[in-house]
Amino acid sequence: MFSESLYLTTFLIGLFGGTHCAGMCGGIMSGLTLGVSAENRRKKFLPYLLSYNSGRIISYSIAGAMAASLGAVSANYGFGIELRKIFTLLAATVMIFLGLYLTGWWISAILKIEKVGSFFWKIIEPYAKKYVPIRSTGQALIAGLLWGWLPCGLVYSTLFLAMSAKSISQGVLIMLSFGIGTLPVLMTIGYFSDSLIKQLQKKWLRISTGLMIIGFGIFQFKLLL
Repeated sequence: MFSESLYLTTFLIGLFGGTHCAGMCGGIMSGLTLGVSAENRRKKFLPYLLSYNSGRIISYSIAGAMAASLGAVSANYGFGIELRKIFTLLAATVMIFLGLYLTGWWISAILKIEKVGSFFWKIIEPYAKKYVPIRSTGQALIAGLLWGWLPCGLVYSTLFLAMSAKSISQGVLIMLSFGIGTLPVLMTIGYFSDSLIKQLQKKWLRISTGLMIIGFGIFQFKLLL
């Protein structure tokens, strides 16, 4: 039962975190078909969009496996339960920071956390930029695999939850659920990028989303009590 609620939570984090996704990935979505002629754009856009997002979710799942392996290794040394609780607390804390960032009440909170992954991203970014604009579905898949490692507080909060997983497969499912949750917003941004991004950046929506993410963080704290 706990596993099912965890998957639902990460799905909802991805779904309601759309305002953050719009800011982080909106430009990438807009650039997917810049290399395609106007007459072929409508025909190729959906396959490109599906391939890109598939690659992105695969990267999340790989990251989930890597994160969960830390908990699995720690369990072999007899302190897995304690470490998983710490990872869950970290995930809840990052969620609250992300919520505060989205509401605008503490903007620097999540930016500092995202800087943690900037070193790793500097290695990947030059390769990722080579695949935008997209010119084939295979290129779109590779682009998604690479851009899926873009530093993101929303991803990091769910990765901490993946670290608290009881198995590597559960860690993969946690990040897979999160990735699927992000699909509705990012797929829609692909078609209506400019207008939708403006709507998602409205203050009332950002505050509402931020409060929901804070609620998810408090919920994780309560599970540990």
